[in-house]
Amino acid sequence: MNTENSISTRAISAQWNPEPRDMKALVRSAGVPRGLMLLFVVVWVLGMLLAIGWRYEPIGRAISTLLLLAPLTFLVCLFLAQISLPRWTWKTQRGGRRPTSCRVAPDGITVEQDVVTSRYTWGAVDLAIESTTAFVLYVSPAVLSTPVLVPKRALRPEDIAPMRDLITTHASRFRKR
Repeated sequence: MNTENSISTRAISAQWNPEPRDMKALVRSAGVPRGLMLLFVVVWVLGMLLAIGWRYEPIGRAISTLLLLAPLTFLVCLFLAQISLPRWTWKTQRGGRRPTSCRVAPDGITVEQDVVTSRYTWGAVDLAIESTTAFVLYVSPAVLSTPVLVPKRALRPEDIAPMRDLITTHASRFRKR
């Protein structure tokens, strides 16, 4: 057996120049939990039903209008944020535009840019998300969770499955979007 290529001992490296679509993948991977979206849809439907039943009562109309408009407003704001947040982040965060290299190994994750090198152990990875275009590792060294984005385009095709296996083995939580 060749232990050098074994998933548990092999390190995977990636290098890339960030692009605006990477920010879009980061924002979309964070997303809104499906349960929360379902809650807003249920509240909206409840507001519709109450609006029919309370159409002649002023207080009932006010409550049903609130139940109709609040979730709808939230969903519209969420939709607009999904469009504008990646663009705003790309324009304002210079660090997100620097050439980056990443090494994912059984002992941890190392992210290098021209001005900084960050090293994280797997114990610091709270959540790992795989989307169709990227792996996002949320590491929390202290108070705030820091996302580490590894675009799949930066990996060789034969490294994607071992990367997934390495992340699912070592990360405390893994989600596929």
